Amino acid sequence: MRGDRRRRWRAVLAAVAGSLLVLGGTPGPAQAAETEWISFDGGQARVLSAVYSVAIAGATYDVARGTDNNVWFRYNGGNWRPLGGDSASRTTSPPRIVEFPRGRAMALVRGLDGEIWYSQANSGSANFWTSWTRLPAGARAIGSPLVTVSSATGDLMIEAPNAHRRISYTFLRNYGATLSSSGWTVDNHAVLGTNHVDIEGNSQIAIYGTEYYRSVYRSFVTGSDHHVWRITSNPTNGAVMNVSQVNGGAECVTGVTAARLGDQSTVASPGQAGFAQQQRVMLSCIGNDGYVWVSTSSNGGLTFDGWRHPTGRLAPSTTTPSVFATPASNTSWTLNVRWNGARSSAFPDNSVVAKRIN
Repeated sequence: MRGDRRRRWRAVLAAVAGSLLVLGGTPGPAQAAETEWISFDGGQARVLSAVYSVAIAGATYDVARGTDNNVWFRYNGGNWRPLGGDSASRTTSPPRIVEFPRGRAMALVRGLDGEIWYSQANSGSANFWTSWTRLPAGARAIGSPLVTVSSATGDLMIEAPNAHRRISYTFLRNYGATLSSSGWTVDNHAVLGTNHVDIEGNSQIAIYGTEYYRSVYRSFVTGSDHHVWRITSNPTNGAVMNVSQVNGGAECVTGVTAARLGDQSTVASPGQAGFAQQQRVMLSCIGNDGYVWVSTSSNGGLTFDGWRHPTGRLAPSTTTPSVFATPASNTSWTLNVRWNGARSSAFPDNSVVAKRIN
């Protein structure tokens, strides 16, 4: 079993770094109850990435990579501000944001030095963020970090594709309000297919894996074989448990974004309240036609219902979309994209456009 798993892992993640996808396969049936595409923020921002969001105690924090290559944030739908001040957080990859530790927003980014840096919110709407702190050297990242809080340990797992074309990961632990990293571990099974300069936009979620009868991490990545792959790993130590191609024949030109519904702070088991809701997962990427595609699952990301364009007008973009559980209810997804004005004049170029999908 171990040798077979390693052979599959090498074969698959020779594909991971390519981010070459194109949406192929047979589109799935249209889904009900979608809003039209609208401006995410009233037309304020111009961005080079989609917007990544987290809801904490009823407040929403958004981050994005601005056209000046700085990280920008806004609090509870207010005005956008450079995180930490002008030119404080330059990057060529989308930032990520997560609740860690409990009750506190943390933004993470790949720095221009190829290492992973983080900053924590101190005081809501004011631009009171801690100074940027670098995780221990050794990430040598060539793309965005993937971040998920473990329901098993409460630690934050951070993955990054590294310059040696392999996946590096670390656990960030909270000891009495002091954060400590486990140091970077290189997974030698994860041989990437290319040394592309910026592997952006892949995603990771924590969910109950019914095939293992336990909580797991699922990372969803786009490979140079033109398909979307699911990597299931142990949330306690990061060990890879399974690597499988996502059904549906997807082929994308960007990374793939993923989100599940339900309470985002815990993972429910069968029989517990919210379990069925948490098993609903959405994936999204940009297909070879240059437009947004989505696919959904009701069994925790094991199988999906087929790829399709969201309803209404086609949504063009050149970067990975972002999807997250709509704050407050967590019963629908909010999908947003960086609009490509060269393909459609419906919205300004590089503006953030979004819709809600139930």
